[in-house]
Amino acid sequence: MKPRPFHIPVSRRRFFKSMAAASAGFTLPGYLAEVLTTSPIVTQGPYYPLADDIPLDKDNDLVQLGDNLNIATGVVSYITGRVLDASGNPVKNALVECWHADHEGDYLYSTGTGRNPACDANFAGFGQFLTGSSGYFRFRTIKAGLYTGRTRHYHWGVTLPGRSTRSCTQTGWNEVAYSNTGAQWATQNSNDNVFASLTAAQKAAILLDFLPVEGTTTGEVYTQWDFVSGYTPVEPTYPAPGGFLASGELVAGPGSSPRYKLTFRAYPNYCYEVYSNPTLADLEWAALPFSLTRTGAIDRHKHVATAEGPLTIYVEAPAIKGFYKVSFRVPGANTGTP
Repeated sequence: MKPRPFHIPVSRRRFFKSMAAASAGFTLPGYLAEVLTTSPIVTQGPYYPLADDIPLDKDNDLVQLGDNLNIATGVVSYITGRVLDASGNPVKNALVECWHADHEGDYLYSTGTGRNPACDANFAGFGQFLTGSSGYFRFRTIKAGLYTGRTRHYHWGVTLPGRSTRSCTQTGWNEVAYSNTGAQWATQNSNDNVFASLTAAQKAAILLDFLPVEGTTTGEVYTQWDFVSGYTPVEPTYPAPGGFLASGELVAGPGSSPRYKLTFRAYPNYCYEVYSNPTLADLEWAALPFSLTRTGAIDRHKHVATAEGPLTIYVEAPAIKGFYKVSFRVPGANTGTP
């Protein structure tokens, strides 16, 4: 299936509204399952961001942080695809994480306090997406930068429902790598220490062709890539039914600014996140930061419950479709740490 070109302007609001244009080519569950290549599992690498590196704005747009009008330096790149099981069926509620180096080859990762100061201040460096029943995911980011010993690459972590750890892989660019000064880079796909260990079929599956986005003059590019898991997803058994689509009650926040109150039953050691739906109910869920108090700082994007009982959280963003999705990860699962 040839990916369909689509144009997405810089505006974050228009970005989310336009993402549905990429979905026209992905409609057949199990399509060509017999020729699917299971995505290779490779090293997570040393640069998965630490907890205090990850931005509160951890949605699928790495080009802009929050409502900042400045965008990250680099070639804007769109990656659209699906999470599939080994039979080619889409996987719902898979957590897809993406992280990579900025235009100059610097990661968000830092062992100090907060993000790496050398990393582009306008680059999110990390994003995530929760798939719907169609298995789709989509990211807007930039062309990954180069650093010594590696060619261009994106890191991916996929956590399937019911699993306690992420499956990590990497994708690259099917091209000769050149530095920002135009010199041919010493490390190419052929001698990269991660890509060189893969089979020919695996390389073909993760070295991607990026095509120009039609109608733009800024060099934006796009590609399609499916993550094919070798695991069978298992819907985890939750202690009580329901409660995962929640309406938000409008309340006064700090300075009487509006906030939306969500209350649901929580259970010990489950990790909770909240997503809004800015476009289509089955396609587009954006992770939201929140506060545990009505007037407190919006200071987290996940919360691990310590006791059973009602949990109340407060978000600033309205739910355009009228409801929020509360996601949980089972006790002991990957909660966004290396």
